Amino acid sequence: MKLKLDLARDFSSKELFFKFVELPVGQLAQFLQDFFPYVSLDLEDLEPGSPFVERLVPGERSLQEDLMDAIALLRLDERQEPVAEYIVYNLDERGNLLVDKKEICEKFSISLEELEKLLEAIKDVGPDGLFEGSVSGFGRGATYVQPDVVIHEDLSVHVKELAISSVGNDKKQEKFFLYIVELLQRRKEIMLCLANMIVRKNVDFLLGKSVYPSKTKFVDAAEELGLHVSTVSKAVSQKYVKTPSGIFPMHTFFGRNIETKFFLPLLYGLLKENPRASDEKLRILLQERGIEVSRRTVNKYRNLLGGLLRESSDVFKR
Repeated sequence: MKLKLDLARDFSSKELFFKFVELPVGQLAQFLQDFFPYVSLDLEDLEPGSPFVERLVPGERSLQEDLMDAIALLRLDERQEPVAEYIVYNLDERGNLLVDKKEICEKFSISLEELEKLLEAIKDVGPDGLFEGSVSGFGRGATYVQPDVVIHEDLSVHVKELAISSVGNDKKQEKFFLYIVELLQRRKEIMLCLANMIVRKNVDFLLGKSVYPSKTKFVDAAEELGLHVSTVSKAVSQKYVKTPSGIFPMHTFFGRNIETKFFLPLLYGLLKENPRASDEKLRILLQERGIEVSRRTVNKYRNLLGGLLRESSDVFKR
């Protein structure tokens, strides 16, 4: 960013750039409305009922709903289960625990050591950033999402843009408006590159021919874009992408964490077909399906699924 301006009092040039990169399109529109009254926005595309606002379908749910499915895999006893449920429903949308640990211990008459073990178990099956305040891609009771990226049936990509115009009445405001246009364009370029990365690595998944997404490491995406890893992480955070196979949080396709929503059903199927297979054999079978995980990771999730293999019902059907 070569343009040097007297920016809004609360934001440096760097901070403003990160805001534009990190905020999903709906929140970015609200941010511009709140802080830059001389920028006019056309918000018609962001209202429910427009082609760019999508109703959540099963699978794109609240953090609480996602975790309640995940902790079912822990095979908790009658004493642990209500504690886990209490924990799950006392999280905010970023994964912060909203009640004091001491309060939980007193409420359920458990020791702090027992609670810490339970929290660690929930963290193991939960999304990246749980209990650390960095969970993204969920909203409490959200019904609609505004995908920043749309991947069409022909695998062409579209990045949602904000239609803005200037209502400033002096040269300083007009100059700053041009700077905002530059930031929006830079944001579009980054999102477009990330969308094309998704397509390059996920043709089969996007067309429903494979069941697990291929993920691009943040460091590899950052190197390709010539950006810092933290900038790429911000660009992926909180965003949704609409694809021919459904609507997914953008982090589904980036990073190193296991996407348990897709991984557990696949491993469950492999274990039913190969009940005597070693962890190494399962790792190889997963590798043949394009999923690179360690033997230790296989063992971790195999243990979580152990009890389910003795049940007749398929818990992954919704």
